[in-house]
Amino acid sequence: MTRIAANALHAWSTQAFTSLGLPLEDATHIARCLVDVDLRGVRSHGTRQLQRYVAEFRDGLVNVSPDISILRETDNSIRLDGDGGSGYLAATRATDVACDKAGQVGLALATTCNHGHVGSAGIYARRVLDHGYISWCVAGGHGWLLPTTAEATVWDAMKAPPMCFAVPADASDAGSGADSPPLVLDMNANQFGTAAQAEAAIAAGFGKSVFGSLGLRFISTLLGGMLGGATDGQNLSQQRYTGANRGFLMVVIDPAMVGDAADFRAEVRRIIDSSLTLRPLAGADSATLPGTMEWRRQSEWGKSGIPIADDHRDLLDNIAMENGLDLPAWSQ
Repeated sequence: MTRIAANALHAWSTQAFTSLGLPLEDATHIARCLVDVDLRGVRSHGTRQLQRYVAEFRDGLVNVSPDISILRETDNSIRLDGDGGSGYLAATRATDVACDKAGQVGLALATTCNHGHVGSAGIYARRVLDHGYISWCVAGGHGWLLPTTAEATVWDAMKAPPMCFAVPADASDAGSGADSPPLVLDMNANQFGTAAQAEAAIAAGFGKSVFGSLGLRFISTLLGGMLGGATDGQNLSQQRYTGANRGFLMVVIDPAMVGDAADFRAEVRRIIDSSLTLRPLAGADSATLPGTMEWRRQSEWGKSGIPIADDHRDLLDNIAMENGLDLPAWSQ
């Protein structure tokens, strides 16, 4: 592992995007999303994704300068067209509008279509937590096709869409920081890998869990990809930007719509803090809940630097060389 300061990685990632023609504001935001995910240790969806995004922008699969527009809007809903651009831009705007609407009417829904990959669903859930609201979001691709290989099983019908729940909590008495995490269940709906691995889990007695995971994959894709991502009858072959095949659905709830929001957040804090005093599960160093380890890493690595594995470092070096960029700063 090599450690790199978060601000250095962010500056370099921003440069990578602007070199491809993205406006500075958009490049800065997307880079911030990726580095924040790296800070939380979700290695699959941080700056490793740059290889994919750089190719999509460079090859014209995704719009470098989209004009996001409103398709329809009510007092508690918004539907956005991403104009073929990055999913991070459309999903962020949808999330922020949903939070504004939830603050006015208590409950809001946002959907987006015609854009690229949105990344880790937790990015948007944490934006909602900043308002003290509850959220649930899913994402997926909308161009579903039945698998045609002879070996395909029902497990192969869906891929690996994201799903995230987040519940706000007050800061603990010890103050904000790694000791007072919120509850963020940021998950890949595919919990068992390949069909062969799923079948092995069924044989080992985990059939209910396997079919639960299969159900989550269908839910995320049908709601995030098909409901949210459908482009009003336009198929992928008709789209100008063929990489813009994703959708996103976000639900935001102000707990004040149901009861006393302050009491709710205080009770969530009590439950989380009390639960973390219990014995950890076998094989774990400490008691954790969904989002706890990521919260702690973000605090620690923000000071000590983000650990970057050798293959991750090589990937970023290759992006730099292929696109005429300065190499990343590999020390603080």
